Amino acid sequence: ANSSIEYMYGAGCLPHDANSTECSFPNIEECITNFPLPAGCDRSWCARPWCYVDPDNCALMNRPTGDKMQHGSKHHRHYYSYATCGYMDDFTYTERLLSLRGRTIKMALNSNTGGWKGAYHPDGNFAPDGSDDGTVEKWQGPVVNFIRKAAVEGNFTLEVTRPPEWLEAQSKRFFGPSSFDYCVYAAALGYVDLCVASYSVTAKRASVTPFFETAEDAIYLVVPSDASDEGLTPEAFLESFLTVFRPFTWQSWLMIFAFVLPVLGLLMFFHERGAPGSAYQLTHPVMVQRRSKYDEEPQTTFEVRAIPTWKHVVNSLYMGLAAFFQESYDQSVVTLGGKINLLAISAFVLLVLNVYTANLAAILTDDIASGSIDSVEAAIREGYTFCSERKVAETVMELHSVPPDSVLPDPVDLGGDGKPGFNCPNCAARTRVFEHMRKKGTHSDPTLYCDAAFASWEDLQVLHASGQHCDKVRVGEMLVKKNAGLPVFEGVSAELMALLYRVKNDGVMAREMRDAEPTSVCPADQGGGG
Repeated sequence: ANSSIEYMYGAGCLPHDANSTECSFPNIEECITNFPLPAGCDRSWCARPWCYVDPDNCALMNRPTGDKMQHGSKHHRHYYSYATCGYMDDFTYTERLLSLRGRTIKMALNSNTGGWKGAYHPDGNFAPDGSDDGTVEKWQGPVVNFIRKAAVEGNFTLEVTRPPEWLEAQSKRFFGPSSFDYCVYAAALGYVDLCVASYSVTAKRASVTPFFETAEDAIYLVVPSDASDEGLTPEAFLESFLTVFRPFTWQSWLMIFAFVLPVLGLLMFFHERGAPGSAYQLTHPVMVQRRSKYDEEPQTTFEVRAIPTWKHVVNSLYMGLAAFFQESYDQSVVTLGGKINLLAISAFVLLVLNVYTANLAAILTDDIASGSIDSVEAAIREGYTFCSERKVAETVMELHSVPPDSVLPDPVDLGGDGKPGFNCPNCAARTRVFEHMRKKGTHSDPTLYCDAAFASWEDLQVLHASGQHCDKVRVGEMLVKKNAGLPVFEGVSAELMALLYRVKNDGVMAREMRDAEPTSVCPADQGGGG
């Protein structure tokens, strides 16, 4: 008889657990007074039909009886399925949440180097939580606060630890030198249950361990703005002043002022020297007063004296330069050679000033146009160069057809590999993209400075909150959306992620993000965009 009863349990779509011990009514007081409702109060699965199935012949959702809390059954290797009977498996969800109670979850923390949505500690990666006396929690950030509240909700303990140090060498061989990859590697192997920070969910990371998604990070085109929060600074004044010299190269200016104008002035002296009525006479009368010992009043006489050649040379050089700035030669010319030279001076001044005006107009127009750049495509057409982190650069280059040679290379002198995008371990790539950005046309080294950047809006928010880089603004539409999350050991991912999503859906994550979002201190006409 007993074997017949055991055999009937799980056969056919019936609510087999309706009369089981687990389905006795839970603590009514706890279910009435607690909010949100404790997981143990949900016994809707008790009334839902299920049956045993052959997993080799059932393509629907099914689980082994080891996951099911029906300890009275001898069919421990059987597989049960609510899906076969058309019902959702609330039993597994409820028991997963309950299984976290009283457990210890090993948590390792990385300290994010940028942004505000992650985890942060003054001592960096894998630092222990709390001060020496254990009264102050030093790990801060919205994801840290979220995990702490999830632990309270799930009634489990968080043990702050770090991956084994010997494992780091293996992680470098598999992923690379990143300490964030090191924690992901440890979670994938089960040395830690959970890594906490803002981790970019890359294809390779997601292929080795599950991720609980926490936030999104938007990548925008960031350009220098024309506004300044300090009014006319010395740097701004110098930049504006130097604009008048931009129509010609320094070599051209040197040729004009050190050769052409002096030569034309000296030629005028050569042609006009000594000619009657010219400005370059050989002699001139000089009034001289002399008094002898016999004269009561001084005697005035006129003497003809030679004019020193150097005075004529200086005068000719001055008149050549004055003709350029006055756009006319303000001196009488009497000889044929002098008149021909005057035509040459006038033609040269007219030509230079016309070219100067045209070039200056083009430069100013280009500056105005560059200030209105609103897309990557427009920036590429204007010949912009870009700063970017390596991973961001690779994605944007692929999606928007950005030429690799327009992205600043990784600095070799700081340990980089010279490829497009910053990836060097000693160059603070997330802030370097802003620090090495200059307004187009104000720099001459395209390997050191860029005209714009592909950058995280999250990073720019943090800088604006401290009053830094207020002259940098985001423009246009979002270029890339990066997902961020927490790597979870697969051995605990089912129950832990079920709880984390429940807490997230209750609005806890959104509140933590809202409370942590920085406020810009930049002037109202700066630091925004988009």
